[in-house]
Amino acid sequence: MSGHGDHGGHDGHGGGGSQPMCAMNMSLNWSTDNVCVLFDFWRINSGTSLVVSLVGVFLLGYLYELARARVRSWEQSMAPTGISLSVGTDTPLVGGSAVPTNIRWKRALFYGLLVAYSYSLMLIFMTYNGYLMLAVIGGAIAGHFSYSTDSWGAVRGANCH
Repeated sequence: MSGHGDHGGHDGHGGGGSQPMCAMNMSLNWSTDNVCVLFDFWRINSGTSLVVSLVGVFLLGYLYELARARVRSWEQSMAPTGISLSVGTDTPLVGGSAVPTNIRWKRALFYGLLVAYSYSLMLIFMTYNGYLMLAVIGGAIAGHFSYSTDSWGAVRGANCH
């Protein structure tokens, strides 16, 4: 009697078994063998794929900071003249002035896109691969240095909620 408990012949559920399953580590590691980055097709399995992946992940971290800076700049350009944007989390974006609905929708869309982007970086970080973690951090540092125009103030972390 063969039930669902018998999974023989499925080759690891990989759809034909042409590639082994992605390595899943739950502790810090420096592996370069069959590490999947976000997608099944983005695999690290050689020195070349490691270097290409590290450059790609670095750029993702860097470009996230560019995207944040552009959204911040756009928001500032939408504020009425003479109104300053607040930096606190408990106060509205524009002090005492109603934000038009179409601008609020655009802000909400940009916010959602930045959250999705930051979650993607978080998922890369959660491979627990030291090389990839350093690439995310390095890209964020370089991007923040390049695009941070804030005057003296608190450093804001990534949007991983």
